[in-house]
Amino acid sequence: MLKELFENNKYLIFAGLSTVSLVFTSISIISLSRSVNKISIDLEPLSTWAESQNECITKTFRIDGKNTQGIPSKVWSCNGGGQ
Repeated sequence: MLKELFENNKYLIFAGLSTVSLVFTSISIISLSRSVNKISIDLEPLSTWAESQNECITKTFRIDGKNTQGIPSKVWSCNGGGQ
């Protein structure tokens, strides 16, 4: 009887399982996208700081008249090092 019930309704059962699977997948994707959005918002200040650092390092060539081509000196200057 159970085997006969399954045989008569197997397409309906599998369609229901597929629908439930799609619903859970959709909920998971929505949750993941919210998490990624929150993380990107939280990282925005860091991104702004990194852009300003890159710009400063690119534009820094001399400190107190001395030619300081090295990256460590430029980073030091851009982060308020020195006098």
